[in-house]
Order: sequence, then C-alpha cells, then structure tokens
Amino acid sequence: MEDEKPKYGWYVRDLIIYFYLIGFVGLISLSFGLFFMNLLGVVLIIIGIPLILIFIWPAIGLSLMQLILLKKLNVVDTIGKSKVISEIKEPVCLDIGCGTGRAAIKIAKELKNGGHLYGIDIYEKFAISGNALHTVQNNARIEDVQDKTTFQYGSATEIPFEDNKFDIINISSVLHEIHSSEGKEKAMQEIYRVLKPGGYAYISEWNRNSFGLISTLGLLCFVFKNKNYWRNLIEKYQLEILSYENYYGFGLFIIKKK
Repeated sequence: MEDEKPKYGWYVRDLIIYFYLIGFVGLISLSFGLFFMNLLGVVLIIIGIPLILIFIWPAIGLSLMQLILLKKLNVVDTIGKSKVISEIKEPVCLDIGCGTGRAAIKIAKELKNGGHLYGIDIYEKFAISGNALHTVQNNARIEDVQDKTTFQYGSATEIPFEDNKFDIINISSVLHEIHSSEGKEKAMQEIYRVLKPGGYAYISEWNRNSFGLISTLGLLCFVFKNKNYWRNLIEKYQLEILSYENYYGFGLFIIKKK
C-alpha cells in the first residue's frame, strides 16, 4: 500500500504512563494532606511530595523529550557529517539494540555505495511500544531497505557475529540497560571483538551530571552513569575516542579501533 507508514513506536510509553499514575497518587495524597491539616495530613504530605518529585517530574520531562528532542538525538546526522559511510567501500554496519529500526533504517538509507546493515535486539517491549522482530522487518520493507538490512535476536553482551566483521557499529542508549558493571564491560568487549581494526563505533549514553538530564529526569538522573564512567570504560578496551558530542545530556562518543 502506498500510504503504509512505518511504526517506530512511542519511546518509553509504558514507563511514562506508570510515572504519571504513581505521580498522580502523590498529587492526590498531597491534596488530601493539605485539606486535613492534622497528623494524617502531615503523613499524606510527606508521602505525596516525594512521589510528585520522583515520578511526575520525569514523566513530564520524558513526554517533552519524546515530542521535541528525540528527533535531534540522531546518530545518523553525525555519521553523515563524518562521511564515514561514504568513504568506506561497501561498509558492513551493526546497530545494537535496534528496536523498531528508527536509527538502523536511517543508517541503511545512507548506504549509497553498497554495504549492509545488521540490527540486533532482545526485543523487550517495555522501552519501546510495539518493539518486535516482525515490526522492524516490516518497517524496513516499507522504507524499501529490506535488501540491505538483516534483523535478528541478539544481545550486546553476546553479539552473534564473528570477530572483526563490522566497519561501523552504532549502540545508542543501550548500555545503561545492562545493570551490572560486569555486563557493561562484557558488552564493550564484544563491541571491540566484532569491530574491524580501523573501524568506527558510535556509542551514545546519557550523562547524569548534565543539566539537560537533570532538568528532564530530576532525581531519577542518578540511575545513569556520568560521562567519565563511559570514557574510562571505552579507553579500557584500547578504543580511541575521536570526539565527544553532547546533545542536551545525551553524550555521543565517536571512537575508532586501533
């Protein structure tokens, strides 16, 4: 169908909804507390204020991010500026945590001199609504890049490809989802393993010390790591950091395998 459109989902929709619901409970608690003005009221106020600060603040921030900022947080723009794709003959690319294909498909469209884009994901639906293997495959078909894309199940800590396969790797807002430090290190090991010598990687993560993230998430910004944590992790695996760009608290490391 000519009018068929890709379905990229609503980023962290379910999380935003849960935050609003819990924050609304806090708002009701605070309202009743101010109404009673007795011991029960004080307890309700003490319960309500933290719930509002912890949940409504990031719910509003994430909603605004979805509507305004996410279009700007696009690794493809940076790849295009660096001319990496156009300078490498038939580049083999990997998007780790490809989700519904929002970034992966845009990267595939940049493959004007041949090449192929692989995408892997564990396809959990909590972070992105409608996230599924058949969704990204259908989006690639609609966007007419199905012949130069391959999507499959795969984890950042166990990348299902051989050593030194990829010229370009993109991993955006994925590493923080790996809860243990050992898991994050294993993911970085895997990125190093499958990246060709001289290959490029684009690693994007939130910086909890940035004003942008603090203003968006409030107290919840502390669930993320700071910029130096990611820098040290990258350099530990002898990956050269070419540049660091900050987009409203969203840090992008452009790195090269020596």
